[in-house]
Amino acid sequence: MRRATLTATAAASVLLTGLVAVPAVAAPGDPMPGWDPRPEEAHREVAVAGSGRVFVDASSEGGYKVVSYLENGYGNDWVRTENDPGTWAEIATGENGYAVDLRFSADGAARYRTHDGSTWSDAATFYDDDVHATQFAANSAGDVAVLLRLHEDGGGGTVLARLAHGGQWVVQEVPGVPADVPADVALNDQGKTTLVWAAPAGETADVRRSVVRAGSTTLTPPTTVGTVNDPAPNLAIDTDGEGRETIIGGNLLWRQASTNQLPVYRLRASVHAQLVTGDSATRVVWPATTETGYAIRSVLFDDETQRPQTTLWSHTQPPSGCRADSGIANVALGVGMVPGGRSYLAVGLRRDIGTDDTCPDIASLLVVDRQDQVLGEEPLGYFANGEEFQVDAGAAGPVTVEFKNWDDGADPVGEDQPDGLYSLGFFQR
Repeated sequence: MRRATLTATAAASVLLTGLVAVPAVAAPGDPMPGWDPRPEEAHREVAVAGSGRVFVDASSEGGYKVVSYLENGYGNDWVRTENDPGTWAEIATGENGYAVDLRFSADGAARYRTHDGSTWSDAATFYDDDVHATQFAANSAGDVAVLLRLHEDGGGGTVLARLAHGGQWVVQEVPGVPADVPADVALNDQGKTTLVWAAPAGETADVRRSVVRAGSTTLTPPTTVGTVNDPAPNLAIDTDGEGRETIIGGNLLWRQASTNQLPVYRLRASVHAQLVTGDSATRVVWPATTETGYAIRSVLFDDETQRPQTTLWSHTQPPSGCRADSGIANVALGVGMVPGGRSYLAVGLRRDIGTDDTCPDIASLLVVDRQDQVLGEEPLGYFANGEEFQVDAGAAGPVTVEFKNWDDGADPVGEDQPDGLYSLGFFQR
C-alpha cells in the first residue's frame, strides 16, 4: 500500500535529539479544527508513520533559492538535516522510527538514505544509469518498490528496484516494458510487488499485469487485465491491507475480489480518478462537471462490498477571470485514508496568481466516513497552479496536506521570486 504523506507547523523548526514524543490519539474524532500552514519556497514530500511521527523531504523548484533538507518530528518539535540538492523525491515510513528517502541527485543518480529512529544514514546510490522518470510504492513496514524509466540513450527500458526494511536493494530489468509507456507499481504488506503497464496497439492499449514475490526476482508471465480506448492511458494501481489490488486504466477500473483471483472489471470512473487504500477499504474519487460547476464523485469498496457511486462535494463555477483553467482541468484533488477507512479529501478550484480579492477562495479538506457521510469541511484558502493536493495520515494522526497556493503575504527574495510557493500543514485527529 502507498503510505506517503505530508505535514508541518507554523512555528519555526526546533532541533532535538533522539525520538520526538507524540501525543497519544484515540480513534479519529473528526471534523478537525486548526489548519495551520507553514509556507516554504519548496515542494515537500511527506510520510506520516503509524505512530504519528512525520518525515519530510523538501526540495526547491528550479529558478528559486536552493532549499534541500530532511525533517522529522511532530507539532512544533522538529529535527532538520540538510540534504544534497536533487530533483524527484519520495519518502516512506515503517515501525520504530524507520524511514527511507529516495531522490535523484543533481547528476541524475538514484540515491537513498534510511532513518534508524534517531539519525539519517549517509546518502548512497542504488542506481546510476540514465533515469528520467519513476513510479513509487511502499507498504506499512517501510518496504519500497520503484520503477525506474531509462532514457533512450540508456536503452529506453524499465528497471524495478526494491528495498525491504533492513535489507539490501534488489534491482532487475523488466523485459517488455518500454520506458515511454504508462506504468505503475504496487507493494502489499506481504512484500508482493505488482506491475501494470499499457501495451499500445493502434488507438487502444492492453493493460497488462505481472507479479514478483518477496525474496524472488521471477516475474510472472504478463496477463491482460483489459483493453482501453487510449494508446497512452492514465494508469494507477494500489493494494489494500488485505492485499486486494485495484487498477485504473483510462476511465475503467478493475479490482480483485480476493488475492488469489485476477482483477475483474467493476466500473467506469474517469481518466482523472485517484485511488487510496486502508486496511480493508479502497476509495476511488474523481472530478466531474455539472450544469452549474463541478463535483467530486466517489465509489468506496468496503472490504468485499462495492458501495453506490456518490457525490462528496460540489461547487458553482467561479468567475472566468478567477480561473487558471477551464473544464475538469480547473479542479485540483487529493485524497488520503487512515487504516480504518476514514478518508480525507482535499479539493480546490485552480485560481490564477495575481487575481484580485473579488475571487473567492475555493479549497477545502473534507472528512468522509466509510458510509460516505461527509463529517466536516475545513477551509484551506485557495489553490494556485501546480501539482495536485497531497493528503495523508498516520494511524495516530496527524492528517497532512501540501499544495501550492503562493503565499502573497511573504517577503520577496528577489524579483518574481516570492517566498511561500507551497503551504504544508496538518490537522490533529
